[in-house]
Amino acid sequence: MGVSIDACVAHVRALEPDAGFSVFEVDTIRASVLDLALVVGCVQHAPQAWSELRLQHTWRLREAINTWSPTRDGGLKIERFWSDLQAATDRGDGLQAWDPRRPLSRWLADLLFGQVQSSHELAPTHRAAPARALESLDIVEEPRTLRFPLIAAVP
Repeated sequence: MGVSIDACVAHVRALEPDAGFSVFEVDTIRASVLDLALVVGCVQHAPQAWSELRLQHTWRLREAINTWSPTRDGGLKIERFWSDLQAATDRGDGLQAWDPRRPLSRWLADLLFGQVQSSHELAPTHRAAPARALESLDIVEEPRTLRFPLIAAVP
């Protein structure tokens, strides 16, 4: 990935250019140095860094979103989140805002939850289906199954 120490230091200093960090904050940053290198790699447009970031955090985000708001389209929301985050980072207002004093996984989850929440608020409300339409879904005259030619060919 080729991330330099100077780039990591520059990322941290850009968060609070005139403020120093306490001993506790320095220890917290030191503990998250691998995440810091990964984020700086993404900011520097390294494809390997983006791939690694997604690999490390997609499963955590999937668990978080399924716990917070179980839906069938959680995977789509996460894919949209990654696309939006990469676009925001390219514009200069994405991963640049991550503060290594906070766990990266929690920061990403908060961004995802915010995105999902705002999409729910902006979504148009749909009228409820009439009760008789829903009742008809339960009435099936004959069983319907998918037929797969390979399975049907096996005796």
